[in-house]
This record gives sequence, C-alpha cells and structure tokens, in this order.
Amino acid sequence: MKDFIIIGTMNIQNKYKITDYDGLDEKGNDNAQLLNRFLIENSVDILGTQELVREFIDRIKETIKPNYKIYGNFRFGSSRLVKKLEIFDKFNETASIISKHLVLKNKTVTLPWIPKKPKDLWKSIKVGSLRPRVATIALVEVPNFGKINFINTHLDHKMSIIQIRQMNHIINIIKKSKYPVILTGDFNMTLAMPRFKLFIDKLESIGYKWVPNEHITWKHQKDKMPIDHIFIPQTWNIEQVEVLTDKYLDKFSDHYPILVKISK
Repeated sequence: MKDFIIIGTMNIQNKYKITDYDGLDEKGNDNAQLLNRFLIENSVDILGTQELVREFIDRIKETIKPNYKIYGNFRFGSSRLVKKLEIFDKFNETASIISKHLVLKNKTVTLPWIPKKPKDLWKSIKVGSLRPRVATIALVEVPNFGKINFINTHLDHKMSIIQIRQMNHIINIIKKSKYPVILTGDFNMTLAMPRFKLFIDKLESIGYKWVPNEHITWKHQKDKMPIDHIFIPQTWNIEQVEVLTDKYLDKFSDHYPILVKISK
C-alpha cells in the first residue's frame, strides 16, 4: 500500500461556449478518452475539474469506469426544467471531483455570486459575470490518509468583490470541517493580487498551505503566473509538483493541469 497520494486540478475548458459540445474535439477525437488516459498514466488519486458541461460529463462517466467515478452538481442544478431550457447548457458547468477512492458523501454548494450594492450588481450584469459559482465537497476515504474533505471550485473571473466573498465563504467551510481538507480549483487570481495573498494568509492561520508553483496554468495568461491552485494541510509533505504540458493535451484545454504528490 503506497504512503502517498497524487492529487490535481484541471480546468477542462467549456468548449460548449464555442459550439455544441459532446466531448469530441474538432477532429472527432474523444476527449473523455484523453482524460481517462491522463488519469491512468499519472496514477491520479483525486482530481478537481472545472468547466465540465452535461454532455461531456455523461461521456466521462462511462469512459472512466471502473477505475474512477465523478461527483458534483451543476451551477443551475439538474432539474427537468433546467435540462429542457437548453440555453442554460452553455453555462451550466460543474466543479466536479474525480476519485479512484471511496467517496462516502458529496455535495455541491453555491458560493456568493450576487453583489450586495446596486451599482456593483449593474456592473456584474454589464461584464457578464452574473451567474452562480459552486464548490463541490467530497468526503473521501483514502488508504493511509483516512478521511479527507476534498473541496474543488471555480471562482468568479471579473469582479474582485465577488471573489473576496467567495474566498471567505470557502474559508468558513474549511473551518467547519471535521477532517483534513484539500482545496483545489481555478481561482482566476495570481499571487500578484493582494486579495489572493490575503486568502493564502488566512488559510495559513488555520493550518493550510499553498502548494508552490511558478508555472503558467492558463495558456493565455499574460504575466505567466498560475491562476489554478492547490492547498493542503501544513503538516503534510509536498513530494513533487508538476504542471503537465504533454503534447497530447495541447488541444484538450486552454489550461495546463497541476499534479501534486503528497505524503504525511
């Protein structure tokens, strides 16, 4: 039995925004198969994902069997009404968690996403930022590690006041956890932003550390700094950090995945 785990975060890229997307790329390649290859070749234990849409998830669920299962609900939920209103499909993303280990329970929570002040609400509407953001929480039973609350999210990308509210909400979730937490996600912020540095400081004050990474994770990031991040308990050891730029993943997403090897 191994005494380490490999966890990661990966923004899959919502290609539905470009065209009706069913998990196939423009050449007909099955991206669900590429994701499965990525999981198996890198012996990933748990992966936080962002921007998955319904059609792609349906394909992934079948493709990653029997080694992995996927967990997490959608921004706008999964009711019959939402499914009928196809206009939501373009934005009805998940922050899903993929795990090879037993998930005892899981839930998806909505983060604060509506500004409190009328002027900020109007700005949010104008910049196209007014839509729900979620975090998925999975209680995972991991050999040699015990129970872990794995939290995965994707924060607002345009309004700092919303990002701050969302980060504070996540901190409150972590504070209430009875088990060690691993936090992954696309935070849409870099270390150059004071609000994100403050978030790191707040997490440090309650026993969690940022996994150091200087490699770009969103391919179009101008300052060449990562916007995807991972946090783990301070007492755990970081054995290896890797941002994968493999050729077969070139057109899979506009993000590079991060993988971290962790021991206790």
